[in-house]
Amino acid sequence: MAADPIISLRGITKIFGSGPTAFQALKGIDLDIEQGDFVAVMGPSGSGKSTTMNILGCLDVPSGGQFLFKGRHVETLDRDQRALLRRRYLGFVFQGFNLLARTSALENVELPLLYRGEDKKTRYDMGMAALDKVGLKDWWDHTPAELSGGQQQRVAIARAIVTQPDVLLADEPTGNLDSERSV
Repeated sequence: MAADPIISLRGITKIFGSGPTAFQALKGIDLDIEQGDFVAVMGPSGSGKSTTMNILGCLDVPSGGQFLFKGRHVETLDRDQRALLRRRYLGFVFQGFNLLARTSALENVELPLLYRGEDKKTRYDMGMAALDKVGLKDWWDHTPAELSGGQQQRVAIARAIVTQPDVLLADEPTGNLDSERSV
């Protein structure tokens, strides 16, 4: 007997605005994602990719349908409950990096661990291990302004994986990497 999918979307819709100016960005999305799956959300500009990613990442809620994460109905969760789900189970790699400008690479990577309430030594150890995985251990004390675009993206990847999330969501995660590192 197969386990339930980690993510299950049924009839997901998303409408922005109301009345005659309402725009339906998603129209009945059905999707199952099993543990260990690699899924790409692809399509032309305006097709709902970012909206889908925001719903999958619990950053936005659908207008209709059911969204189950590990069997729990996400569409019924309040803002704080969705934040807790993100903190415990999700990692994000944003297209625009979203690094804090005046903090070091290590401090940027440690941020999700800080939100989790991890102690300083745990944050340091896990942060350095994540930076090592992306080849930036020796750049731990550099701010984003002191890093190339590709290095900034690798810091963003390290930040996304530092918590060892069940689900990693990435919006064009290799767009700024050199060809050797993006494969």
